Amino acid sequence: MSKPPLIIRDSVHGDMTIKEQVAIDLINSKEFQRLRRINQLAGGQFVFPSASHTRFSHCLGVYYLISKFLQTKPFSEKYDERQQLLVKLAGLMHDIGHGPFSHTFEQIGIVTKTKISHENYSSLIISSSTTEVNQILQKYLNPSEIKELCEMIEGNHQDPILSSLVSSQIDADRMDYLLRDAMTSGVAYGHLDWQWIIRNVTIMENKLVFPEKVLYAIESYLIGRYHMYQQIYLHPISLGFDLTFRQLFQRLYDLQQTNYCFKNQEIIALLKPLLAGEMLDVETYWDLDDYSLFTALKKLVTEDDEILKDLATMLTTRNFFRLVDEEKINQEEIAKKLKKKYKTYYNYFMVSYDLKSVKLYNSTVKPIYIATKNGIKMLDEVSEIIDSTKSMVNDKKYFFTIGAVLK
Repeated sequence: MSKPPLIIRDSVHGDMTIKEQVAIDLINSKEFQRLRRINQLAGGQFVFPSASHTRFSHCLGVYYLISKFLQTKPFSEKYDERQQLLVKLAGLMHDIGHGPFSHTFEQIGIVTKTKISHENYSSLIISSSTTEVNQILQKYLNPSEIKELCEMIEGNHQDPILSSLVSSQIDADRMDYLLRDAMTSGVAYGHLDWQWIIRNVTIMENKLVFPEKVLYAIESYLIGRYHMYQQIYLHPISLGFDLTFRQLFQRLYDLQQTNYCFKNQEIIALLKPLLAGEMLDVETYWDLDDYSLFTALKKLVTEDDEILKDLATMLTTRNFFRLVDEEKINQEEIAKKLKKKYKTYYNYFMVSYDLKSVKLYNSTVKPIYIATKNGIKMLDEVSEIIDSTKSMVNDKKYFFTIGAVLK
């Protein structure tokens, strides 16, 4: 007798039905349940109080939207049940490798000059024989299928259409996080007509293609994503959280290089491989979440090193680095004030941030295709809005410092 499906009530999508037992088992695994303790927006939660949603709910949403894509005629006719299952599982687990505070955790890689990729950790969790996720997958999938899952998540899968559902410029991942982030933050820019977009999707010449009548919905989606970046993801307080986090780990890294004797060895023992530019083993990584890392960080306020103590205090009291209005106070003035307290170490508290242009659309990376009377065209060939923004470059350098010197 088959088990009943799992029905999850979601604030964004309503009732989400999950029929596959492998997906239900994966959701109940300890590695997936850990995502309940990983905040989706990291620094954004300190700007928008209700934006406390997690990677757990987001991953469920991505699974749901991929399921909706697969229910359309072009997908149901082209792909068998096994292929559809694999891409749904890839959507479900695409973020299982995120570290504490999501993308903020990858700031440690900037300090050590090594890349910390949540996609790589997702693959590690999926492929490691010591994880519950891997043991569950081995019950339902063969080794080559498990390998395919990792390829889909890392963007290396041989089928560009299936891969595009997980990662592209109009994928289930982006659709869900825009909807979810907009709803929880109270910012309306992320609203998108996803049902219309998905209902009209087709497959032509081994490409994901949309008819011209969907053009305005796609333009609205791209413009909404651009505004979400400006309003939420690149909010000065959110960036300030990231930079405070980075500078704290910069000080941890620098002190460790000089064999500093830490009072609290817990965080050093926990993150020693990362601080050395290496990957953590899967068991250690599984133990990391927002709660465990923040608990360890809070203990650093008792350290004797004044710089480390001050950075830890800033992080735990929401007193993050603040954006400098250079029309009111210049860098020389800031440096002068900081030198009085921190002497030659003042640079820890004076941080530059290079903001690269947020592009509305990138025609060189997995382009969006539109079916026209004259054949299949790339989006920027059809859309006047997208074409007109091609040359839009807004690269900027910002400076952040502690709030006290801005008063």
